[in-house]
This record gives sequence, C-alpha cells and structure tokens, in this order.
Amino acid sequence: MHKDIIIIGAGQCGLAAGRYLQKEKADFLILEKNKQVGDNWRKRYDSLKLFTPASLNALPDLPMAIAPTSRPNKNQIADYFNRYAEHFDLPIQVNEEVFVLNKVQGLFQIQTSRTSYTAEKVIIAAGFCERPNLPPWATDLSIPYIHSNQYKNPISIKGKQILLVGTGNSAAQIGAELTKHFEVDWSMNKKPKFASLHLFGKNIISLGKAFGYLDKAASEKTIHRGEAIYIFDELKQQLKKLKKRKQVIQAEGSQITFEGGESKNYDFIVFATGFVPNFDFIAIPEFEGDLNQLRKQQGLSTVSGLHFIGIPYQRSRSSQLIYGSQKDAAYIVSQLRVTQDQVMG
Repeated sequence: MHKDIIIIGAGQCGLAAGRYLQKEKADFLILEKNKQVGDNWRKRYDSLKLFTPASLNALPDLPMAIAPTSRPNKNQIADYFNRYAEHFDLPIQVNEEVFVLNKVQGLFQIQTSRTSYTAEKVIIAAGFCERPNLPPWATDLSIPYIHSNQYKNPISIKGKQILLVGTGNSAAQIGAELTKHFEVDWSMNKKPKFASLHLFGKNIISLGKAFGYLDKAASEKTIHRGEAIYIFDELKQQLKKLKKRKQVIQAEGSQITFEGGESKNYDFIVFATGFVPNFDFIAIPEFEGDLNQLRKQQGLSTVSGLHFIGIPYQRSRSSQLIYGSQKDAAYIVSQLRVTQDQVMG
C-alpha cells in the first residue's frame, strides 16, 4: 500500500498531526502498535493525574468532556484520545508495530508486524518514552527491580526495604504513594527543585501559558535538568517520610553503596530514571540518530521527508505537554507543505 504521508504513533502528537493533515485533505495513514488508541496512557501507574488542567489537554477542534479547570487522570486522557480518533474518523491502523523504516530511491519503505507500505514522507511521533533508562549498576543486582513504566500501584512492590532512584515528578509521586506501605529511601543524583502547582489559587502551568512562558524555547539547563517537582495535595507531607540518599555508586547483590561510602541492603528497587529514544527501527544510513541534533533542527531530520514530533523541548518548554505538542505538530505539517510546494514549484 502506498500513502503520501505515514505517521508512526497515535499519541497526542500523531493524532494532532493527523487532524491537521485531514483538514488539508492529505493522503495519510497513522500506524499505532497498541491494540487501542490511548493504551500508552492506560498502561501507566494507576494514580497518575496530569499537572495541566483539561483546557490545556485538548487536541485540535475537540475539547475534553470534563471541567476545563480539572486535572484529568490517565484513563480520562486515554479515553479522550480514543474518542478523538473516532470522532474525526482518523485513518488509523491499530495493533500494527513498525519493525523497519528504510528509504530506497527516494521512497520510504515501512515494514510492519502485518504488512508493508511505501510513502513519500514519514512523521515519527513515537519511540521517545518506550526504552527505560537504567543505570549501569542495575546489572549487578540480585534483588528484583522495576522501572516506573512497569509500576502500577503498591502491589507492584515486594519486600519492606525499598530504594527509589530518580529525581523527577514520577519519582516523587511514586515515592509518596509507597511511603504509605513501605520504608522507602530516595536516591537522587542531583538536588531536586520543588515548586507549588498552584499560585494564588491558579494552576501554575496555566499561568505560564497566560504569560507566554510556555511558548518560549527551553534553555540548555532546563533541557538537561528537567522541570521542577510540582507539589500539590498531600504530596509534600508524604515526601517528608522518604529518607534522602545520595547518588548510588555501586551495587552488589542486595547491597547498595552511596556516594560518601554509606551502604545498605534493600529488598526491591524502583527506577524512575526516565527513558532513552528508540530509533532502532530506522535503517537509513544517513539518519543522524541524535536526539539533541533533532531537537536543534526542530524535528526536521537531515533525511529528506523524515520528520519527528514528540521530542522533549522540541520547540518550546511546552513541547512535552499536550498543549505544546499540537503546536509542534502544526509546525511539522507546515514544513511538509513547504517541501511539497518546493517540489511542485
């Protein structure tokens, strides 16, 4: 099957790009490896709620069917994405994973778990949060461990002495939940920065949008350090129950040694250490394969016709939010139009 444009991934970026292309009556298809649109969100931990209100989580042309100021949970987002795809009848092939992306004589060739496609242009809107980033010392452990993408709820954990590793919001929220059931130590490789999610009764991210802060490009410091840990509800009180530990420098069996030489034995470890991109399926020799370079190029690969959406901080501080990702999608679609006009001209 041939399509002018194929989008890989039916998350917020792929859906937004698909809607923009649909409005231009483009010939396109979205490929989604999960069985249902929204499954990437359904698989995340049970208690997950977004920091952003529903008004900042709507995709183009269809508001969420909940109060604009409420913060949706992960299932509400998943259901909304599925409803969005059905509402606009977007051309999506679910349960179809891309195994190989190649380019031969100027035409992209896509091999999936079901069939093969050719396309003039490809938008990759997946693969940025699928491969867990684990520290090298994890291979020296004899005790069980999981990454945050495997964590569902406290039932996921075994033992009494738990070590949480990571410095971001996922680490903080999972750690706070675990303190109700376990003794939890929290190892961090840098000093965390905390910020209240609400200021003067307003959501701080909504305020950031109102003052234009979200639409600014992220600094290199922000890109490498990430956002602050947002404090809301009872999170601050729960985090006080976590015992802070320095960075891990060595693991041997169940014994963990921290910077400074202190050691302790644990029953279980939870890694909330982020992800690394998965570009293994891209079999194009000239592909740069560098996330930082792709970010600096605003998602435009040096491979003609190959484009990316979903890169953290791709074009602004809000790129990793649903609000910002659709702006990035609009930009990528506009670039497709530019290259098409150049060809026709």
